[in-house]
Amino acid sequence: MTTTSPTGEDTIAAPGLAMSEAEVFADFLSRVNLSGAVVAEIGGAFPIDLLHRQGVAKWYSIDPHRAAETSQDGIREVITARAEEMPLADASVDAVFSCNAFQFLDVAATLVQAHRVLRPGGLLYAHFGPIWSAVDGHQLEYVRYQDRDLTFWDDTLLPPWAHLAYDREELRALLRSGLTEELADLLVAHVHDDDTINRSFFEDYVAAALASGLEWVQLSATDQLDYQIAPPEYDAGLLRTVDPAQLAREVSHRRGVSTQLGVRDVLMVLRKACTAK
Repeated sequence: MTTTSPTGEDTIAAPGLAMSEAEVFADFLSRVNLSGAVVAEIGGAFPIDLLHRQGVAKWYSIDPHRAAETSQDGIREVITARAEEMPLADASVDAVFSCNAFQFLDVAATLVQAHRVLRPGGLLYAHFGPIWSAVDGHQLEYVRYQDRDLTFWDDTLLPPWAHLAYDREELRALLRSGLTEELADLLVAHVHDDDTINRSFFEDYVAAALASGLEWVQLSATDQLDYQIAPPEYDAGLLRTVDPAQLAREVSHRRGVSTQLGVRDVLMVLRKACTAK
């Protein structure tokens, strides 16, 4: 799988792009000097001791699902807000950082905010996935069943490409053939109705990056899957063998734009121009 930058250079990463949170932060550190820096983190709140070790001046954690708080020394401030409505001043941060959050937000609106709050020369670094283009793009999270939160990597209840290859009633019939009606209906509602995921394809992220006003540094992707999808035994008559290439053609036709499938993890690095254009 290969993507191409606006300059015509290939930007695809090696198959090992998928990284742990610690590896993502280490890669971020290799690109940004955090000593005395002001950073806006989108989704999450890095440990204060880690920020101390890097000499961070101020670290804003923008996350609508976290309670607002400020560390005793005032270095880390959690702001309960959406990234699309970042409550920070213009040109006030040296970097915007995000790990595993961009699939949950409006990317175009978030990048507009990032462009606004970044100082000239400031860097946006975002690592995220899986996204709607992926074999497991349904992102089975935020589903609770029998007093337990389900996760897509442990609870592989949905077959590959379930979010794109089946309509609502087809998926309901399939899942009810191997699960309780209650759980099947929960999963169908999550795939088709839940608003925690943005349902953006890889091409949508590329388009948002190009329209953001930020300069393209790197946009890399991989189709590597780091766990096994092993769904329950469903009715064979209802289960489809999906050809990803054919599915991509169907999705492209529905969307009216060429769409590749399989992209699962993405690294997006953009920079605000040092001088106004």
